[in-house]
Amino acid sequence: MSRFQLIEVRKLAAVDMAWLGTHLVLAEYALGVVLPLALGLMCLRSGLAHAAPGWQTLLGVWLVTIAANYVPLFLYALAIVRGGTVQEEGLPELKHARRYGVQQAMILVPFLVVGVAWAQERRRRKQQPE
Repeated sequence: MSRFQLIEVRKLAAVDMAWLGTHLVLAEYALGVVLPLALGLMCLRSGLAHAAPGWQTLLGVWLVTIAANYVPLFLYALAIVRGGTVQEEGLPELKHARRYGVQQAMILVPFLVVGVAWAQERRRRKQQPE
């Protein structure tokens, strides 16, 4: 793994759960979907109620994209917990925890986690034998 390689979204979820525990991370990711989505929709409603949409509309759109970024994390976390592979997938990656912590800021970039997870999932499926 190169020093500047973008983290794998599934491994990010696994590392978080191995480090912080499954219940805490599942709650964090679920709230990461629900709270920004609710706040974003409220901002959008308020912003679009004005004749000229402004900062509230932009904030609302950004918050909705943050919620979207948490969806793949939440889905991966659920899959890992259901598969019982939290320790198996997360513990080997703990040595890269610093990189995961720094790159976790990608959640703040609109749709970045969604796009990265989609691309990584496509690559993973192409590599699997049929």
